[in-house]
Amino acid sequence: MNYPPLFMRLGIGGQRRRLSLWLPLFLLWPVAAALAIVLTPVVLLAALILWSLSWGKTVLLSGPWLLGCLCALRGLEVNLNRGNRLLLISFR
Repeated sequence: MNYPPLFMRLGIGGQRRRLSLWLPLFLLWPVAAALAIVLTPVVLLAALILWSLSWGKTVLLSGPWLLGCLCALRGLEVNLNRGNRLLLISFR
């Protein structure tokens, strides 16, 4: 099983100054879980209404698809260099 990322490292730099931030994503996961629990009745109602238009299954599966995309971010590193400027985004 793949787990969602716990930290995001954001590095911005130039010739003179560099800024490196570690953002704790694990603090956001309880808030996201509470929001998902609160929005569950709304999603179920939307799925029931949209089932006749063949969008109900898509609405019901949007949560697991979103979680799968978030879990796939773990290990992603984006490193952009342009001249003397640097941008680094890393999920761990």
